[in-house]
Amino acid sequence: MARIKETFDSRAWFMLECDDHNCEQRFDDSQWYAYEDDLLADAKDDGWQILYKDEHPELERDMHYCPAHRLPECATCTNIMIDSTGWKNGQCPECIKEEIPIERS
Repeated sequence: MARIKETFDSRAWFMLECDDHNCEQRFDDSQWYAYEDDLLADAKDDGWQILYKDEHPELERDMHYCPAHRLPECATCTNIMIDSTGWKNGQCPECIKEEIPIERS
């Protein structure tokens, strides 16, 4: 379960776990937050990648990845690769279809 919720003094407190298989990293094992929005904002600032179900309809639920297990992004449009199978040269299917070249530095 990606989001652990416990109740203390009738307030909801949250913690995140990485969704990568066999990863036990959490944000942050020593810090607890009373508000979910604060937790998510701080996790993003700390390098966590948070994929929301409403932004990615193919997901069954929100997914959370620690900095060590971030998913790759399309080299052209920076969309997150939910499933990189079949992606060529780090590009998403839409960028490949539009024949958008990858700019190399």
